[in-house]
Amino acid sequence: MKEDFWEYICNFSEKLAKEKKLTAVSHHDADGITACAIMVDLLRKLGKEVDFLILKQLDSMSIEDLSKINNPIVFTDMGSGQYTLLKENKIKDFYVIDHHPPEVDHERQVNPHFYGYDGGRDVSGSGMAYFVAKSLGHEENAHIALVGAVGDMQDSDGKLRSLNRIILKDGEKQGILKVKHDLRLFGRQSRPLTQMLAYASNPFLPGLTGQRENCITFLQNLGIELKKPNGKLKSYVDLKFDERQKLMSALYILLLDAGIPEFVIQGMVGEVYTLLKEEKGTELRDSKEFSTLLNACGRQQKPEIGVEVCLGDRGDHWLTARDILQDHRRMLREGIEYLKKKGTKHMKNFDYFDSEGAITESIIGVVAGMAYGARILDPSKPILALAQDRDNPEYLKISSRANWGLIRKGIHLGNAMKDCSKKVNGDGGGHDIAAGARIPKNKREEFLQYVDETFKKQLGG
Repeated sequence: MKEDFWEYICNFSEKLAKEKKLTAVSHHDADGITACAIMVDLLRKLGKEVDFLILKQLDSMSIEDLSKINNPIVFTDMGSGQYTLLKENKIKDFYVIDHHPPEVDHERQVNPHFYGYDGGRDVSGSGMAYFVAKSLGHEENAHIALVGAVGDMQDSDGKLRSLNRIILKDGEKQGILKVKHDLRLFGRQSRPLTQMLAYASNPFLPGLTGQRENCITFLQNLGIELKKPNGKLKSYVDLKFDERQKLMSALYILLLDAGIPEFVIQGMVGEVYTLLKEEKGTELRDSKEFSTLLNACGRQQKPEIGVEVCLGDRGDHWLTARDILQDHRRMLREGIEYLKKKGTKHMKNFDYFDSEGAITESIIGVVAGMAYGARILDPSKPILALAQDRDNPEYLKISSRANWGLIRKGIHLGNAMKDCSKKVNGDGGGHDIAAGARIPKNKREEFLQYVDETFKKQLGG
């Protein structure tokens, strides 16, 4: 880490540590939930009185709730792009710990962009919260920060990098994290082998995804036993080293024969991060599965459950979180089936679909991302997913997704959502590969046209 950046964090932390009572406000996704938990844990250990509030987004609607808070607010994983909004609504006493592109610089903000780091690749919101905690002598939540980074897709090219690796190394030294090069399919810990393959969407496995019987035959042909000696079904982590190598090689050949792009295949294998103090075979043992559990809590409007799990609750909150995850998975499957039947509409430079109430706005972005991975959607274009805003029927929620091939060509969804939503009196922003917006419903066609023109310019047209 650059020396001046660390000094910048330490100076910020000194100011924060002088407060007596604060309210932590964060985003409802995995990165925001982990960032909130790290901050709440830190402030409690410093002897502060702290409340927390999780928002689906910081915009002209949610700002009303914040105006009722009398003590200082510390924003995590949000706030850098909403400075004007906060000032216009007379939110004066606040701190910002964020990794999104900042609107302005101010003394109560810590953000990596000012020091040449990319908040979409180098460090997540939870990572920034971790560094604030570390500067005040608390490094015990490195594993939670890493879950946030994975949930923010910062390892989507196969590994974490830059500032994220400092957090990883801290966790390894403490004996709470383990990193290895392995298969990165979801469900390595908590799903039977056949389910891991049958539910695979990133990447989509031709002939296996969605076809359980084929998965059974595929594994049997490789000579891999499906059950352990005690009769229970094996998960991937139960396999021996040579069995893992055999399975990875077979999947690689399967994808290669199906004409899947090389960069997609390479993303199937990479670094996996194991949380060593969590119980084997549970969603909390694997960073990707842990982040999915937290996303489920946020998307199902129960983010406080996720915060409590991050803070160490392995009782009622943990059991509730697992139930939420099951409901979340069911809703995602139904969303994918709806999208398969409905299909997409086409603009010159992107595709889009409107859920028309069949998919809630809380999960529509996840459905779009999964459909991308499963190649239900055209990977040569960005995708926009439209859903009814649950807080105001006069508004639409927009979720956009791209892939690394498009990013390399110049697509930046965050910039597009921010600029185009402003033109129709909406709010928007995010990262290059995943972003969102909220717009007036009657401005839909105008907004889509602006987005099409913006993507054309980004692609050099």
